[in-house]
Amino acid sequence: MTRLSPKGSSLGLQGLLPLLFVSASFVLLITVSCSKPAGTIGAIINPDESKLQISWTDTTSIYAYSSLDDSVRSDNLSSNILGSIFNPIFGNTTAGFYNQFSLSSFEHSFGDNPQLDSVVVQLLYTGNSYGDTNTQLKIHAYQVEEDMFVDTIYFSNVSIETGDNDFASYSFAPRPNDSVIVEGDTLEAVLRIPLNNSPELGEYLLNAPEVAMENSENFIEYFKGLYFVTGAVDEGGSLVYFDLIPNKSRMTLYYSNAEEDSLRFEYLITSGAARVGKYLHNYDNGSPEFRQQVLEGDTLLGKEKFYIQGLGGVNSTINLPFIKEWRNLGVIAVNEAKLVLTGLEEPEYGAPVQLALFELTEDGGRALLPDIIEGENYFGGYYESSTNSYTFRITIYVQDLISNSDKVNYGLSLYVNNPWLAPQSFIFNGYQPVSDTAVRLKLQMLYTKLN
Repeated sequence: MTRLSPKGSSLGLQGLLPLLFVSASFVLLITVSCSKPAGTIGAIINPDESKLQISWTDTTSIYAYSSLDDSVRSDNLSSNILGSIFNPIFGNTTAGFYNQFSLSSFEHSFGDNPQLDSVVVQLLYTGNSYGDTNTQLKIHAYQVEEDMFVDTIYFSNVSIETGDNDFASYSFAPRPNDSVIVEGDTLEAVLRIPLNNSPELGEYLLNAPEVAMENSENFIEYFKGLYFVTGAVDEGGSLVYFDLIPNKSRMTLYYSNAEEDSLRFEYLITSGAARVGKYLHNYDNGSPEFRQQVLEGDTLLGKEKFYIQGLGGVNSTINLPFIKEWRNLGVIAVNEAKLVLTGLEEPEYGAPVQLALFELTEDGGRALLPDIIEGENYFGGYYESSTNSYTFRITIYVQDLISNSDKVNYGLSLYVNNPWLAPQSFIFNGYQPVSDTAVRLKLQMLYTKLN
């Protein structure tokens, strides 16, 4: 098997496990003849034989591959996402949410012989969206039939029981920045969803027993909430953000009774009620190369390109398989180590604003890298549009791997920052991209050999 040296010879990873560690029985000879001298320390005050040479290299062995993320935490988020988007590489992503409703007033009575007119849910846009908002989406609404709890942790792959009756089946093109006129009043941008496919929901609300209307806790026991989701699109599409907490996001029951017409009662979405996001990724209609690497586990394809996607979609593992063999050079002081990740192409709907990089632990968990304590400006991870790239400064981490014989190299985990609300995806050049002009994945090291 051909192995990569810190100088970066060809990579043969057949049979190489993702978190392979260098066996003591295989000693790799490291040479630095092609590293670039960057300067000399002590040229004035020291004799020639004691000068310290600073060298630079970007050929240290490195590899990466992508795999499915498990899920992300999605309860009680600052905003909730609704919609569906199609990407020819990543396939289809659909976002929806479950939410409970609180009473706008307690001990309300619907009067004698109440008659249903309609039920409408109003959701306040935040103004943010991802994708093509000109694409029509069809929203569906189902009654929740399982208890949810505001103090419980939920994840984006959650499956909460709902009824089969779709109360909406409502088509719309998102308008996240357009004000609307409702009953003669001009409102901020809101989406109004009629829930009139069936009278069952309205009748259920009108027939709530007195005890259910005494307070919101009792009402939530009676009416456990709604699940909103859109149908999957096969081209275009968008993911749209809503702010559910202000009293401008609500459900309104329109009704009449024996005494009056044109009555209404409001059900609010409050911080005291549970809100849970649900994200669905269908990779079956993604590209064959993507599926082979991410779904089928062909990590060798990471040498050409690898992937990342938010909303609990895809993360990447990056490793420096032979970094500890730099010890064979003697005492190495790492002046600076930068991980540079360059994109294959600019994403159609924009790149992730920031990526997160963590150290993998023995149990597969994630730990903060020591470089993060120097601050985000030092650590990096922000998108640079001029180079279509991301850069992390990981000097302390690399120095520790080289100098600390007890430090085990489990690799790094890369994913979209704030993945519970960031839907963006990105394709990186691998460590051996097909195109000769592509900027490959690399670790840039400025170092000093001390002896």
